[in-house]
Amino acid sequence: KPFWPKASQGDTSGGLNSASMAAPNTVSMAPVPQGPSAVQMAPVGHSTLPTAEQEDSSSLRIASVLKTAAHPMTCVFHVAFKALVILFYINGRYIMGSYVTTFILATIFAALDFWTVKNVSGRLLVGLRWWNHVRDDGSSEWIFESHPDEGNLNATDRHVFWSFLYVWPLFWAIVLFMNILNFSFDWVLLNTMIFVFAGANLAGYWKCSKDAKKRARDWVETQSMRAVAGAMGF
Repeated sequence: KPFWPKASQGDTSGGLNSASMAAPNTVSMAPVPQGPSAVQMAPVGHSTLPTAEQEDSSSLRIASVLKTAAHPMTCVFHVAFKALVILFYINGRYIMGSYVTTFILATIFAALDFWTVKNVSGRLLVGLRWWNHVRDDGSSEWIFESHPDEGNLNATDRHVFWSFLYVWPLFWAIVLFMNILNFSFDWVLLNTMIFVFAGANLAGYWKCSKDAKKRARDWVETQSMRAVAGAMGF
């Protein structure tokens, strides 16, 4: 029969008893970790959702640009009708799928944009205006008007006008080409109509600007010849 020392048994049982008795106190005295602090440190949607500061900075940037313009409301309407046409087109083409409603609304606002650019924003922002006169014999004639002193035009007005005038038909040319590749011929008609509106204004103002530069150059040459003739005593 093996001999177990009493001291070992006593120590073992005593050690177990003291551990078992101390365990509740140890558990009760341990502080419970607070989890909300870790959750609060993790930003939710930081990479996907725009913050209010970003939206405010964009608004302030647009407002600062408009403050430098001589005709801020004209600049707004020069862009607003184009933005509405794009919104109606995207909503009807890719979201709602309503062709008839999209065709009507996009055509109306594209016509309003054409009229505004042709008769209002071109005259106020860059001092140009054009129209096509039909004679009695059926032939047409391009008529151009230009500001006598283009150097006094505002740089912001000029930049806003020409930038959107060139980008607008280019955008619809790309959309038209994509719909032709996708065989979406029902949308090709709408794209063609808006592209014709945009292209007509671009062609008219390009010719008008070219004619204005030619007249300005001719005027400078005439004044130079008069100055030389006056200096020579003629």
